[in-house]
Amino acid sequence: MSGPLERALANLSGDEMVAALGLGGAPAWVRRAGRAAFAVPSLPLGRALARFDRRTGEAGLHVAAREALAGLGARWTADAAPPPPRGALLVVSNHPGAYDALALMAAIGRGDLMIVAAERRFLRALPEVSRRLLFVPIDGGGGGRELAARTAGVRRALRHLRGGGALLHFPAGRIEADPAFAGAGEALLGAWHPSAGALLRAAAAAGGRAAVAVVSGVHSPRAKRLAVTRWAERRGITTLAPLLQVALPGFDDVEVRVRLGEAREAAALADGGSDDAAITRRLRDEAAGLLAGGARGLG
Repeated sequence: MSGPLERALANLSGDEMVAALGLGGAPAWVRRAGRAAFAVPSLPLGRALARFDRRTGEAGLHVAAREALAGLGARWTADAAPPPPRGALLVVSNHPGAYDALALMAAIGRGDLMIVAAERRFLRALPEVSRRLLFVPIDGGGGGRELAARTAGVRRALRHLRGGGALLHFPAGRIEADPAFAGAGEALLGAWHPSAGALLRAAAAAGGRAAVAVVSGVHSPRAKRLAVTRWAERRGITTLAPLLQVALPGFDDVEVRVRLGEAREAAALADGGSDDAAITRRLRDEAAGLLAGGARGLG
């Protein structure tokens, strides 16, 4: 029998799947039909998320992430040694979605890791994991309340770095291409928000280090080949394949690769940057270089 958290997460996962099909604005009866269709596959996802949350409280985010990846049938490799085990650390990464955050949690290996995360209901529903997340609002239409919430999230991130903690940030603020599946001419990196530069300055002020990471192979090749996935992606819906591969059996062909650059003195990385936007461009260029350097192994 499933517990209350598992059931709540399963329901929220069903809502995510309905939204992934672009039905968030459909009539209520259409949304109900969609949730009913996803009710069965949502249950194992709810159990997996509840287990991940419980293990986060018991063993730490990095241990729970490794176990979650194994439980989901996903394999992962990291191309570099783990970063320093203590002291202020900022890791900025591309954001192909799916298993990227789990793989980075596992590769960074820090029990004090906090993550800048978009405001999502199912993330808020995870009591242990949500304590490790610094939420920023998305798609709120702007306004004073959204700006205040975003500012509060950034301030918490700055305080965490200044206190000597580790922080993971996805500067694109949205899902980017998975380099392992990108088409010819497709941009691998989106625009990066200048908040990355501000966070790097905070890491430098704390005498900490910073590293750039790139993640690829977060999707299941089988899930990407499904007709429904191809249909959705032709319409710009990129979140369906990750949800299917997590919720349904048979998609254990995921091979995630994390390329983690050297953790260098943040002050040296920030030196010479005229403003946060310029520093962010430098970090993004380094990520592009990592992608180009590992291009032969990304496909």
